Amino acid sequence: MGLPISSIFDKASTSAKVSDDMSVTFVRKLMREKGYRSIAVIKAETGKFVGIITRGDVLMVSSSKSEATAGSLAVAPPLVLQPSLTVSRALDMMLGYDMWEAPVTEGDKFLGFFSLGDVIRVLVQKYPEVLKEKTVSDYMTSDPVSALADDSVAKIWRKMVELRYAGLPVIDGDGRLIGMITQYDLLAKGYTRIHLESESGAAKGPRVRDAMTRPPSYVLPWSKLIEAADLMVTRGYGRVPVVNSVRDLKLIGIVDREDIIKVLR
Repeated sequence: MGLPISSIFDKASTSAKVSDDMSVTFVRKLMREKGYRSIAVIKAETGKFVGIITRGDVLMVSSSKSEATAGSLAVAPPLVLQPSLTVSRALDMMLGYDMWEAPVTEGDKFLGFFSLGDVIRVLVQKYPEVLKEKTVSDYMTSDPVSALADDSVAKIWRKMVELRYAGLPVIDGDGRLIGMITQYDLLAKGYTRIHLESESGAAKGPRVRDAMTRPPSYVLPWSKLIEAADLMVTRGYGRVPVVNSVRDLKLIGIVDREDIIKVLR
């Protein structure tokens, strides 16, 4: 895509920002209510872009530190995009850093976030034929990492951090898909500093079944890629499970945003 990213990134993401003197409690509330994956932090006095806070960052803050300021938690992202960059160039840069979204700035001013989801939305709305020609089985990752309903939230959180996954499919003992567990689910349930829980402490802590979303949405291996992309756009999913059949619901794969983007590369 030779279009500049300024022509397609979600302008509503301009609101995904807080001043550096706001509390982390407020940031958590904003993420929970608005569904933001990342929030930009700007200087209260000047409006200068400082850095970003992600869901993962917020989940790592203990409840006793929730009154810390956004400025103390913000980190400089590895990549900041300019609005004049082409979509193709921006995608190359983001995928090189394994980023789902990146802040867009002009000078010191934060303009919003450009995400893989923005590109998928344009594909679904304006170029659906590209996705209707492709089959899920040709793009999915087989034998995906999953969680069990009885796993501790602490264990699964560590797995998400280690693998840089925003969510995992949840299966029962027979390998049947029964739900999804995501960073947003953990945030919505109010979990904090999960990564510091020990395995012994986790044995008495919350389980995946307490936080997961059910019933899960899914696609089949012979589904067209447009079906997975549409779920990402309409429901905000970053990863869509693939099952062997509607009857058996055996988890056999997963399709994520990067898989959808491959149709352009």
